[in-house]
Amino acid sequence: MFLICMGLDYHKTPIKIRESMYFKENQLSEADQMLFAEKSILENVILSTCERTEVYAVVDQVHTGKYYIKRFLASEFGIAMDKISEYLNVRTGEQAVYHLMELTCGLDSPDIGEPHILGQVKNAFFTAQSSKSTGVLFNHLFKQAISFSKWTHYEYKINEYGETSTQIGLHAAKTRFNKLEDRKLLIVGAGDMAKQVLQNASGMGFESIQITNRSLDHAKQLADLIEEEVLISPITQLQQEIAAADIIVTAWGGRQQLIEPSWAESQGADLNEKVFIDLGLPRNIEFVSNFTDFYYDLDHLANITTKNHDLKLHLVKQVKAKIPDQVEEYFLWQKQLNVVPLIRSIRERSTAIQSDVYESLVNKLPELNDHEQKVIRKHMKSIVNQMLKSPIKEIKELSTLDDGDDYLNMLNIIFKRDA
Repeated sequence: MFLICMGLDYHKTPIKIRESMYFKENQLSEADQMLFAEKSILENVILSTCERTEVYAVVDQVHTGKYYIKRFLASEFGIAMDKISEYLNVRTGEQAVYHLMELTCGLDSPDIGEPHILGQVKNAFFTAQSSKSTGVLFNHLFKQAISFSKWTHYEYKINEYGETSTQIGLHAAKTRFNKLEDRKLLIVGAGDMAKQVLQNASGMGFESIQITNRSLDHAKQLADLIEEEVLISPITQLQQEIAAADIIVTAWGGRQQLIEPSWAESQGADLNEKVFIDLGLPRNIEFVSNFTDFYYDLDHLANITTKNHDLKLHLVKQVKAKIPDQVEEYFLWQKQLNVVPLIRSIRERSTAIQSDVYESLVNKLPELNDHEQKVIRKHMKSIVNQMLKSPIKEIKELSTLDDGDDYLNMLNIIFKRDA
């Protein structure tokens, strides 16, 4: 059996091609089943996002497996096989496992370290699993990749070191308040920058998100982009909304200041309890900086960007250094798969012998009471387990050697078991 990862991604495939080679979420289950029905395919998982469409498969032969996967994709998307070959990346064995680990950790995403791909990989795996197109190998591999990714996100938190102004501003607010569950976010404006703020804020756990804008229709169109409920208010209520909010992000295209100096002065120390992120050029709320330590304009955010970039690269290197161990761990587990039936057989035979001897002993010593029988049974089981512990450990070690199959065949002969 061989492992293949075959697909296309944003690195070398233009969006015009990617959008024509994309499985919608409600198409994945059927696609998994159709691919699984192809010759040479023993297990498969299909991952399809806006950035990539990849097929992971366990095949009986690499050459035939690649052919049938390519034929399947060409047929599904109505593209000639020679044309589709121009864009396909093909990884096998250790390279395929390394890529899955790297991908699931977000290290192959345009926004390095982002956590959304983890959810997409989980969904792809669970869909394939419910479609019965996965087996022992992929059930283990994808669970390992998902667990490893969760650990890296918890341990390194790469996604918190944003490299865009909107990401950095929101994470500055998160650092200021620690928790966002009881914090209200106000976005001023409804243009492209406000859109980035809203999309980055989605899923961060704010108590509420509100957009205030001159055009309420534009604000509503923006609010509809995310699943969370978004409140909308007119720009004429800006002062009241700022007073009620905890984090204020201005992405206003106008040249005038949004806040009158006299109003800011009247608020005084209350403003220092808030975080202000000024994404305007010219700046929208510059005067607020006189009343709070938590005012960030584009230059402040640019300085953080430089620091974040260097730190992020350092963390990415640390995570990447862990991946080879994960790859080795997976293939070590896979090698030991062959020895599992032998170990199970040895244990079952030992248990059967133990049970027969115990029954014989009890029959020969009828005067034993229940407690004495229990003690004897417990000690007999302990003796068997202790005798098996070291040999089973050695058998597992032997199975990982290059000539492990030869040792396995010899052990099957010794224990009179069909290989």
